[in-house]
Amino acid sequence: MIKRVFILLTSLSVLTFSSCSTSEKKNQNQQQTENAPAQENQFVISAEQFNTSGMQFSTIESHTFHEKVMTQGYLDVPPSNKAKISSYFPGKVSKINVLIGDRVNKGQELLRITDPAFIGIQKDYLISKNDLEYQTKEYHRQQKLASDSITSEKTLQMTKTSYTSAMATYEDLKKKLALLNLNSKNIEGGKFHTEVSIVAPISGSITMLNVTLGSHVNTSDVMMEIINNSEEHLELNVFEKDILKIKEGQQIAFSIPDIGNTEYMGEVKLIGKSIDSETRTIKVHGHLEQPHPRFITGMYVSASIYTSEVSKLAIPESALIKQEDNYFILLLKQKKSDEYILEKEQVIPGIVEKGMVQISGNPKVQQGMQVLSKGAFYLL
Repeated sequence: MIKRVFILLTSLSVLTFSSCSTSEKKNQNQQQTENAPAQENQFVISAEQFNTSGMQFSTIESHTFHEKVMTQGYLDVPPSNKAKISSYFPGKVSKINVLIGDRVNKGQELLRITDPAFIGIQKDYLISKNDLEYQTKEYHRQQKLASDSITSEKTLQMTKTSYTSAMATYEDLKKKLALLNLNSKNIEGGKFHTEVSIVAPISGSITMLNVTLGSHVNTSDVMMEIINNSEEHLELNVFEKDILKIKEGQQIAFSIPDIGNTEYMGEVKLIGKSIDSETRTIKVHGHLEQPHPRFITGMYVSASIYTSEVSKLAIPESALIKQEDNYFILLLKQKKSDEYILEKEQVIPGIVEKGMVQISGNPKVQQGMQVLSKGAFYLL
């Protein structure tokens, strides 16, 4: 049965319609029935109603859809771009130069710690240096005497042992001074330090700070963390049932739900070789494509990995109407000067991507046809 649709535009029209007599309604219904074509699931919209209601048609066309694997993960940086700061020696924090979020450069002083043991190390270094100088001269002297057969081989060997031991002690203490960032030349000149500097091993931003002035730190304590996010990447978890679909070079579309629905692009670079026994997932490493904002390392991401492309008939999402468990569209069957005749057709929706939806399951729906893409919901 054809359905002739009337859209009442003003309250005056409603009142006028309500005031009509019963006989007029019967005559109108009888006239519509006589003029209606004998075809079911059709709608007739006048051109005035179509324009006033802001309805629109779209063309059914072939559209490229991407078959994809849905996954989740987070933003990360390479291990070389992340540093946890601790001290080689225990001590008390005497100065802090940074705050969380500060940008620092490699070699920049982050904080200072102090401990009486630092004075002892510097003193021992100076003593060992003087001892090494003496043992070096004595060893050389014994070598000369031995060459002239004036001293015994045993005496030369004992002197060499003392020289080697002094050299080892000196080098050990010199390395400790380097770990403390203390200048050995200053110590040799009699200038001792009561504080030592902890410097940044990489350039980046302070992301964690666990100490305050006066805090006592041990060698196992992490005082702060630095992250350089100039090489951020995606670490995605793909279920084992999907992993064989993933190949290097495939595109990744991802978003960060906590900051919005904007999609950013990336590319699969590495695929893990082992399965997590608990989650049954494999790590997939992806590089980010420009442009994108500066993200924060560790942010949760929702991603789709495009595995293949298919060309299918497609319509705008707004043209698809769901009624109970079925889906329908309204095709333009005939356009007259003062009205449009539409026909309701059932379809099966498929992949949805960027506002377009794949349709199939109805041979009457062909490429190039016009479909009502705006206003269909209100008609059905």
